[in-house]
Amino acid sequence: MKNQIIIICLFLSLEALAQNKDLTVISYNVRYNSQNDGVNVWDNRKEWLTASIKFFEGDIVGAQEVTFTQLNDMANLLPNYQHIGEGRDGGEKGEFSPIFYVKDRFEVLDSDTFWLSENPGVIASKGWDAALPRIVTWAKFRDKKNEKTFYFFNTHFDHRGKEARNKSAGLISSKIDSIAGNEPVILTGDFNTPPDSDPYTTLKNSGMEDTAEKAVMNYTPGYTFNSWDLEASGDRYRIDYIFYKGEDLLPLKYHVLDGQRGRRFISDHFPVIVKFKWINTPEE
Repeated sequence: MKNQIIIICLFLSLEALAQNKDLTVISYNVRYNSQNDGVNVWDNRKEWLTASIKFFEGDIVGAQEVTFTQLNDMANLLPNYQHIGEGRDGGEKGEFSPIFYVKDRFEVLDSDTFWLSENPGVIASKGWDAALPRIVTWAKFRDKKNEKTFYFFNTHFDHRGKEARNKSAGLISSKIDSIAGNEPVILTGDFNTPPDSDPYTTLKNSGMEDTAEKAVMNYTPGYTFNSWDLEASGDRYRIDYIFYKGEDLLPLKYHVLDGQRGRRFISDHFPVIVKFKWINTPEE
């Protein structure tokens, strides 16, 4: 009996050590709370959506299309999380690209929001041929479990402006370099562009790696935007991504959660869930 207790304690210690090195990241376009979405209106999805974040134990979530009402709903339904960010029209106005994080695990060392435009410091500025103002919310985190520090960027590129998407990719790449330097970086977002596009190539050429390509294990329907389509007809693309750079991050599992229950969807985008492992931690 004594030996069994020792073995169990050793197992639990090893399990805790392994968890200290895990980091689960989610990119989640939640779909704004349109009253025209029929059975998929926000009130029919919000518990399901937030329950998926808790079930898959998301440590940090980069969300998109979040209105202020939805932000409050998510905060209330995710009591173990804190969030940062502001609306794209400034303050509480317009859609947010917030970052939700487990508040007991992470310390925010720095954070800010900038606009994807020729004037990134100007609130509500619309860039190039974009239909709407677009933003990037970022934070520098300290992981209390292993003392790792890293930067997290979250964004939503324009859905219409081709030049805006191209220019946004260049701007966010240069901003990441100037803000994060050589520290590890994770970039989440709805980029409204497939993997064979110029914006995607720009991000890859800047040193960002696509977790879909680098993960040890991969489980996905092959696309992220479902457009409420029951039959998954027509061309399907990945337009939601989790990128990263830094030798201390290893993507273990890449998962696109195909959340569909008959005519009901978790969102019009399927969330991307990536489990990273920290390597070169202080314990090693």
